[in-house]
Amino acid sequence: MKVKATPGDFVVREESGVALSPHPGPFAYFRLAKTSWDTFDLIDLISRKLRVSNRDIRVGGFKDRHGDTEQLVSIRGLHGRPGPLQEANFRLTFEGWSDEPISAKSIRGNRFTITLRDLTEGEASWISANAPEAARDGVPNYYDEQRFGSARHGKGFLGKELFLGRREQALRLYFTPSNHDEQRIRKLKRCVTENWGHWERCSELGIGEYGRILAYLGQNPRAYHEALRKIDRRFLVFALNAYQSFLFNEILARWLRGWSAQAKAQLSPVRYRHGTYEFFRGLDAGAAAELHRTALPVPGHDTRVSDPRIRSILEAVLEAEGIELADLRVRQMSGIRVGGVERAAVVIPEGLRVSERSDDERYPGRLRMTLEFFLPRGSYATILLKRLILAPAR
Repeated sequence: MKVKATPGDFVVREESGVALSPHPGPFAYFRLAKTSWDTFDLIDLISRKLRVSNRDIRVGGFKDRHGDTEQLVSIRGLHGRPGPLQEANFRLTFEGWSDEPISAKSIRGNRFTITLRDLTEGEASWISANAPEAARDGVPNYYDEQRFGSARHGKGFLGKELFLGRREQALRLYFTPSNHDEQRIRKLKRCVTENWGHWERCSELGIGEYGRILAYLGQNPRAYHEALRKIDRRFLVFALNAYQSFLFNEILARWLRGWSAQAKAQLSPVRYRHGTYEFFRGLDAGAAAELHRTALPVPGHDTRVSDPRIRSILEAVLEAEGIELADLRVRQMSGIRVGGVERAAVVIPEGLRVSERSDDERYPGRLRMTLEFFLPRGSYATILLKRLILAPAR
């Protein structure tokens, strides 16, 4: 099975509850349509084009780079009725004004249209068979791997190092190359990691934020803390949240293992880069109802858990990671605050529809199918896909 063979195979349309006004206000709202753009890179480009600080550009969520996506963006500091901005692979269209910037709370969720390609007869049959159960019982509400972009090099979580105050190691991870990086970024990062401390050797390769940080380190060779402060604050928060999300995934997987033994429910493990997802299947009505009522912590320094079973699992996950709740507070970095929240253990896709299988024109001899569904904000379509492609239970 292939997902995102083309950007048009993965269509995401954000739905929000933002009420906009035609009368000018402090925040201009735009509809952003993009393909093949990293959100942070695109924000940096838009800030230069519109001559505003990138900190004045807000989004409610970070959309997949490898899809055809639409979402709202708020920008502070514009006057008059802004015209459209369009370049290769993105279009910014003015929608209206508001007194408040957009935030995650502004977003209701996302509507997906996904074309799955290069399917075998068996895979197409599994999807058709699994869809009714997934629509009825839902799927575990894991964060998927795109949430962990700051750790995609496989060398560890930048967010964890920030929480623990290990500034040099955090900076090393920031400059660790990944196969997902553009070639020029990968070349720069490789130079930095191979010449750590000799910043001048890589200064000519400096690009954007990386270049500014290298220039600063050239004058202040061991000022790692201040160098980190020059990174886009939103990226640092994203990296911190990514580590909290990983902890949630571990808590959810452990909770499901313990719950399944009592509920006599079957679990199917699926490995991913940072651990193992556990997917439940074949639930009776009582077991499904219990899962739907369950919320688990995305841990923060302020997390308090009253349920002894959940508290025991949380403590076990933190012990395995060599970290404590009190460590999940960012110290000595002004303006960066993260806390704990609760997250539903299960998400139910709304309006899940699966097309009939048809011949795949891109992969002759194989099949394609199209899925349509809605998920609330913060839930991952790719987790649903992992559940749908599971082979029949034995």
